[in-house]
Amino acid sequence: MIQFEQNLLKDRLEAISPRHRMLFALAAAERLFPLYVLYNEKTARGRPNELRSTLDHLRELALRGQIGVKERFLIDYESLIPAGDLAPSSEVDSHPLSGLAEFAILSLASACQCQLTGDGDSAICAAESGGYAAVDYIANSLEGMDYGTPEAETAINKKQFVQAELERQLRDLAELENSARDGSGIERLVQTFRGRAESEGATLVTLVSELSQ
Repeated sequence: MIQFEQNLLKDRLEAISPRHRMLFALAAAERLFPLYVLYNEKTARGRPNELRSTLDHLRELALRGQIGVKERFLIDYESLIPAGDLAPSSEVDSHPLSGLAEFAILSLASACQCQLTGDGDSAICAAESGGYAAVDYIANSLEGMDYGTPEAETAINKKQFVQAELERQLRDLAELENSARDGSGIERLVQTFRGRAESEGATLVTLVSELSQ
């Protein structure tokens, strides 16, 4: 069973280039975008076009090999977080998908920060505060698993969709490490990661749609 190991992830990310680290973060954020779109469809709130354009621009920068560009998204992303602009009593604020929308926003903000600084911590945040937090939320809030039991963490981690996200993160990292090691062009990986993340994000949408009915 795979565990989320922050220190191991950090060591491996620090061994590759800032450009590769940013692509790792971008893949994590891209997987969550379909969940944000689902939130928008169910609540008529949010600005999916802004997230989409930011993701696309980050991908363009990765293709060009540019690091150090500050995205506008970093300035106002907090205003997009569902709980940040709604009253506590709001019906939409308590929508079961609002947490997933927040994780999608936070993951993208971390990817933007990684683009700006190239640091490994931001890449880890994109994967942990975004992807891992999202599947953990699905298990806890949508499936109703009890965090209060001693076995809860292990039970949640054993969920197929939690393991699948951890496997995806390790797969992405391994491919980036191979690219960095053999000097192969990163351009192919940029396009591969985009298409694959869209498909994997759609799988999460199917799961969440079934659980939130």
